[in-house]
Amino acid sequence: MTAGPGPNPGHDLTESQRQFSQVAEAYRRSPSHADPVSLARFLALAELRPNHRVLDLATGTGNVALAAAVQVAEVVGLDITPKMLDQAKQQAAEREIRNVSFIVGDAERLPFAAASFDRVLVRSAPHHFKQLIPALSEAYRVLRPGGVFAVSDCSPPPVVRDWLEVVEVGRDPSHFRSRALEEWRALLQSLGFTVEHAERIEQEKDILEWFDVASVSDKRKRQLLDYYETAPQAVRGQLLAQWREGRLYHRYWHALIRARRPIHPPA
Repeated sequence: MTAGPGPNPGHDLTESQRQFSQVAEAYRRSPSHADPVSLARFLALAELRPNHRVLDLATGTGNVALAAAVQVAEVVGLDITPKMLDQAKQQAAEREIRNVSFIVGDAERLPFAAASFDRVLVRSAPHHFKQLIPALSEAYRVLRPGGVFAVSDCSPPPVVRDWLEVVEVGRDPSHFRSRALEEWRALLQSLGFTVEHAERIEQEKDILEWFDVASVSDKRKRQLLDYYETAPQAVRGQLLAQWREGRLYHRYWHALIRARRPIHPPA
């Protein structure tokens, strides 16, 4: 990886809890995380039904869980950071949504019985998971046969991924790794999922707003913006970065994946 503003100081649950405890209210107000268009697209991918019981992993401030709750029978939102869940519970109360509950828990060790959910969802979170395979295995375990696991997460193309990882970690020390679309497909298939849909979508991201949501210090912002000036030409050609009215924008990518637990396991 190209040298940048600072190394990943290590990643564990304490790091994630510390980071997100500091920014819980900012994430609740974040327009990109609550964007109704991207939420609707994600939930459409999951093919929700009125009788479904749904688990939202790493629910954060509850955007996915609350949006799903109006379409299904029950939603459970799980997260390791109590302060994020406090924001989620407050939103549920304000909206008078009563078929959703929020619990503290670790995606790598789910406190649920096998085959207890029709859908498992995770959005904008797996890049924080140091142990992704145990989390995916747990999602498979708690899904009923025929159930769907829906994923949306940052997934830049390979030519830019390693360079952009420096920005990701500099912005948020709890970031661990962005996975390429091909990695996602291989991992899910290796665990027994049938991958039904996998695409990389792109958007234009306001980078300074992205930094502000994570409470990036002014000093670190300057370091990261200086780092952008070092980007090799191949990366610049993918990012298409530009300044407009004092704001930096560039392309940003997400994987959008639907995988199913087969009704009958492979022979």
